[in-house]
Amino acid sequence: MVEIHELKNGIKVIFEAGSHYSSAAFGVWIKVGSRYESKENNGISHVIEHMLFKGTKTRTANDISRETAFLGGNLNAYTSKEDTSFYARTLPEYLNQAIDLISDMICNSIIEEEELEREKSVICEEIDMYKDSPEDYVHECIQKKVWDNQPLGYYISGKKKTVRGFTREYILEFIKEHYSGENMVISVAGKFDKQETLKIIEEKFGSIRKKGRKMKLATPEYIPARFIKKKDIEQLHMNIAFKGPSVRDDDRYAFTVMNVIMGGDVNSRLFQEIREKRGLTYTVYSYKSAFYDTGLWQIYAAMNQEQSGNVFELIRECINSLRKNGVTAEELNEAKHQLVVEMTLNRDNIMTKMNGNAKSYMDHGEILPFKTTIDRIKKVTQEDIFGVIEKYVVPEEMSCGLVGNVEKTFNMW
Repeated sequence: MVEIHELKNGIKVIFEAGSHYSSAAFGVWIKVGSRYESKENNGISHVIEHMLFKGTKTRTANDISRETAFLGGNLNAYTSKEDTSFYARTLPEYLNQAIDLISDMICNSIIEEEELEREKSVICEEIDMYKDSPEDYVHECIQKKVWDNQPLGYYISGKKKTVRGFTREYILEFIKEHYSGENMVISVAGKFDKQETLKIIEEKFGSIRKKGRKMKLATPEYIPARFIKKKDIEQLHMNIAFKGPSVRDDDRYAFTVMNVIMGGDVNSRLFQEIREKRGLTYTVYSYKSAFYDTGLWQIYAAMNQEQSGNVFELIRECINSLRKNGVTAEELNEAKHQLVVEMTLNRDNIMTKMNGNAKSYMDHGEILPFKTTIDRIKKVTQEDIFGVIEKYVVPEEMSCGLVGNVEKTFNMW
């Protein structure tokens, strides 16, 4: 059973406890990411995520590393376009220690100048690493292009020049503005004592001020785009994109089923047609990138340069067939069954519970019952699938990006 509590400073605390678990998961979610930034400070949320591991008033960076290992090595963090999260999974008897550590990082980090300069270099190396990963790079590039000059299109890590310019004072001011009670959700799942855990959360996070900067997000305009990034690598990496539903849109249920049928697994149309029947690529799949008020549907493939035209044409044929004929009853039933099984199995994972509850509250302001989601998946019809195909998978609005050693290309439109 899920319970929601609210601290005096506005932080929402979500509990899902079970005595049958052998571990506990704890996470803090802050409504801040690259979408909440400007061109001038793009990348600062990601820098802050790094810096909160670099020492507090009572712990050094080495202390944090040693304590993380003691808790089981499962304390980590990430920054996305719409939120930042710090989380840990440990044994129930160490949960209070994990809460104390994460609260200390969030509330008492000192952002020491010398450590900041050192970490800037590390982050610049990370930026280069992602550029050297063509699968990641083509994904980021296409999102940047279709939301050109709009915050949702900004790189999460920012640009090296911008990152190098951040000062300690600017970072502390940004934390003060955004790391507020109204912008935070805490989620706990697994085996724990609810009263004891709520008490320590109130003690450790109660000093955070309630009010912060609340930014009104502007829904970005999708702009069909095409681009080629020349890179001296063996394979050509392709990413095709269409506009997709948001995490709040009712279309998301039918769209999720459609994605499974088209490219969500080894039984999908794209995988069977392009890899299994013709052997033109090792990797081909489709996926959703859903955000608060918009989204994308993306298709990725990696192949030899000589096969790029054939692969593109086959993807286009699969899309045209989908638009013309929809999906079969057999495909629909198999996809729905697969989703229900996968989602049910994932619910046994306490990290999935902890993350899912927090994300649900961040996106919807409530915890969507798992049964409701399953029921909505089961009720998806062929007509529903056809409706989202007509609405979102529009050939004239297709975007396409290529990254690789491009000697010749094909007509992308």
